[in-house]
Amino acid sequence: MQVRAIIYEPDEFPDELYQRALLLLDPESSARIKKFYRREDACRTLIGRFLPRMLLHDRGVALSAMEFAATEVGKPFITTQGLDPPIAYNVSHDNGLVVVASSNNTHNPPAFTLGIDVMKVRVPGRESLASFVDSMADQARPNLTTLERRLIASTADQDQALERFFWMWTAKEAYTKALGLGLGFDFQRVEFDPAEDTLRVDGRKPAGWIFSKFVVLRGGDRYQGVVAEFVGGDETTVVAESQLHNWVALEHAAPFIRAAIQRISG
Repeated sequence: MQVRAIIYEPDEFPDELYQRALLLLDPESSARIKKFYRREDACRTLIGRFLPRMLLHDRGVALSAMEFAATEVGKPFITTQGLDPPIAYNVSHDNGLVVVASSNNTHNPPAFTLGIDVMKVRVPGRESLASFVDSMADQARPNLTTLERRLIASTADQDQALERFFWMWTAKEAYTKALGLGLGFDFQRVEFDPAEDTLRVDGRKPAGWIFSKFVVLRGGDRYQGVVAEFVGGDETTVVAESQLHNWVALEHAAPFIRAAIQRISG
């Protein structure tokens, strides 16, 4: 399993590059991207569409042969014929970072059981940590367990409390995205203890999973993410971010897209 991360800076991504990249995408993807009101959202989505195409290109697949589909709840997957082994992938983005996890995962085709989520560690605007956690935890339905709330509230250091919250949130998101359920899954069923690096679903450790935590530092910004992958067997492992130093391949958006255009169209 691998993770590739793309740094997106709006002032480094000219319109000329954006327009050229759109021409290489399928009409459905291009139309969806053009509907975004904010150019930043359109560019992040565009980068996210190119990441799996580069996975296929690296396997020798021509652009004209690349095919994709999505589940009923919107999880995308590759339908390109003749891939052996198959490619599982999942994309996430937040603020200035777009990430993709990929694997030769053969469990539960066609969408496979792989999910990734990343978030910038910050409290937006002038909101307090407590009000931010409450607003995130109670979006439409309760999302944090009693233990998770206690672990955040009992931390005297605000930075550590914020980091704990984002480990919880990205672990839940990655797991539900791997299942392909998204908003249809009750977040309170998933409980992540970042102090002990343990994850439970309905009070028990789910067998056969690897949860890999990672950190991307960009200037003064810290991004935290989790990859959830079902690998089978009886064990469940949480891999700490300290064990994954330099694990994430980091690139800038403009050079990545320029190289992708040249390689795919060439």
